[in-house]
Order: sequence, then C-alpha cells, then structure tokens
Amino acid sequence: MFISLFFRYASRAPKRNYCDFRVYYNTAQRFLAKENIYSRPDESITPFKYSPVFALITSPLAYVSQKQASLIFFTINFILLIGLCVLSKKMIVTSKLAVWQLFAFYFFPLLFSSRFIFSVLDSGQITIMIFALLIFGIYLLEKKKDIAASALFALAVMFKYTAIIFLPYFLIRKKIKASLGMVFFILFYCLMPAIYTGISANLQYLKSWLPFIAETSLDKGSWYDSKNQSLYSMVLRLFSADSPCKHFAQLTFYQALFVSGIIGALIYLFIIIKKKERETKNIDYALLLLCLALFNPNAWLANFVFFIFAYMAIIYHLISTRFKNKAVLIFTILSFISSSWAAESVVGDKLQNFFESLSTVTLASLILCGILLYLKFKKERPV
Repeated sequence: MFISLFFRYASRAPKRNYCDFRVYYNTAQRFLAKENIYSRPDESITPFKYSPVFALITSPLAYVSQKQASLIFFTINFILLIGLCVLSKKMIVTSKLAVWQLFAFYFFPLLFSSRFIFSVLDSGQITIMIFALLIFGIYLLEKKKDIAASALFALAVMFKYTAIIFLPYFLIRKKIKASLGMVFFILFYCLMPAIYTGISANLQYLKSWLPFIAETSLDKGSWYDSKNQSLYSMVLRLFSADSPCKHFAQLTFYQALFVSGIIGALIYLFIIIKKKERETKNIDYALLLLCLALFNPNAWLANFVFFIFAYMAIIYHLISTRFKNKAVLIFTILSFISSSWAAESVVGDKLQNFFESLSTVTLASLILCGILLYLKFKKERPV
C-alpha cells in the first residue's frame, strides 16, 4: 500500500503544485534565510499560519529539492499514521481479539476515514502529524509519564493552536503536572527558534503569528466557504442572513456565531463531566479529537482525519457487544455516508459543493459525537 501510494503521490504532487506542502517548503526556505515568514511576497502561495517553531522543525526540508522534500514528508506522514493506529489500539482494546475482529477494528475506521486520510496525504497537510503527537501524548499520559506527554501536547498546540482544548480538560481532571508542563513547553517552544534567528527576529515572528492567523483565516469568505466544515460555518451557512447558500433563518453574523459557540460549549461541557461509576477516558479523548475539527474556524477536509480514533472506539464497542446495539451500528454507518457520499469522485464537483454547503461532514461529526456521548452516559457499562 505504501509503495503504491508513494508513487501515486510522486506523480500527482508536481502536477498539483505540491498543494499545502508548498507552503511549508517555501516557509522553510524563508526561515533559513531569516526572512519574514508571515509576509506573502507570492500571493499564489497560501499564507503560512503555523508557529515559528514549526518553521524551525521543518526547515531541514529546504536543504533538498521540493520533490525530494515532499516525498520525505509523505513517508513521515504514512509512518505516523501506522504508529497512531497501533497506539490507539493499545489504548482502546482491553481484550484479546480474534483475527477477523482485529481486521474489522483497523479496516472499518480507516475505510470510514479514507476520504480525509487521502486529503491529508495528497495535499501534504500536517493533520496526521498533529494527530500522532496527541495520540502519543495520550499514550504517555496513561503510562504516567506526564512531563513527556505534556511536551507532545504543547508541540501539537504549536502546530495547530486548536489543540489547546486539551488543557482545560486536564485541569478539570486535576492532571496538574501535565497542565503545567503544557504551559511550560508552549513557552519553551515559543523561544526555541531564537537559537537560530536571534531573539529580536523571533519576537517579531511571535508578534505576527496570531494576528496573521486572524487576518488570513477569520474573514467572512472563509467562514462561509462551503468547503469549511466547522461547527461555526455550518450554523452561519444555514441560519445567517448573510449566507450565500440556502438558509433557514435570518440571524446576523454575530448571532449565528454566538449560537454555534453555545452548541460547542455544550458539547465540551458533556466531555468534561466525569462519570463516577466508570472510566470513560477513551470516549473523552475521542470527543476532544472530534472537537479539534469541529471547533477549528477553518475546518477543511484534512482536519477530519481525527475521525479515526472515534471510529475505533465505536467499532470496538460494536465488536465487543457482537453488534447487538443496532442503533449505534446504524448511526455509525450514517456518519460514514454523510461524510463520504459528497466526495467529488462519487457525485461530481457541482453536487459535492452543494452537499458541502449543507455541512454533511459537520453532520457526520455531530453524529459521532452523539454516539460517543450515548456510550459515555448509558447506564450499562460501555466497552
């Protein structure tokens, strides 16, 4: 599979001008040259929206050609995908599985998430890397290695700021060492690039980072874009008077944004509620990973690769109960249909845009959230 996907990518990437990877490669070159990584001398290149330490970490890629660097990046992504799946299995599976059960445990989550996996691999996105950092961090946390775990969680935040949603959860769960470690390592990573750039240039990078994200990501065009499958965009498109799509209410932009914020806050509230009679950490982690996509103001398709862990938790429940819970099975299939039927390869470009304007991927995320919350709060002991 790796060999076939590797050569597929090697053929497709140059034709597609390396998509998002071109941003990282271009930024790595600019970082090594000590130029401003948050300026846009070439408007054809998507703006760089990540932290200075991400530019530092990826800067070695600039020492080889863009094609070589993209293939290295692809290989790293593929290896990390395997690693996070293996570690997820170690955390979720608590009993020995038969061969067919083990096959089902890996096959269906990867199949159901395949649209998003290919989106990450084809575009050279970093979502799998963030996913791997979080899964490795959760695994270390469960092994009582809080400091090492907090270093990985903090690095995930530096890759994508939305990963900060893990911090309040850890504080509420009284994981003080992990919480303080996250804060310490975030500050440490903020200062790290100064080793190469110098303190003055690094401070200028840090001053530009978050304002640049707001300037290039939080415009109304991004909020209403049909490819943006965030919770906020769903509410804005369907219920805002300014929506360019068919809408069902006349809320103002800020009213719709407030409504979506309330929905998000309720989901997060249900995540942090702790069941006293049984442990639900894996369900909580699956929900938090889903929220990384739902709560991201720019939730493009690549962000939903986080589905994998949620599907794994649900599929293991179904396997352990011998698929007796028909409601969970039906809604799991519905979430897959909702997230995948709108793919261009299935319905074509025009219908894909139409279905995405109806937020079918967001709906799939909310269905998965509903299943996980049901498993968390149902009276019987979940598997």
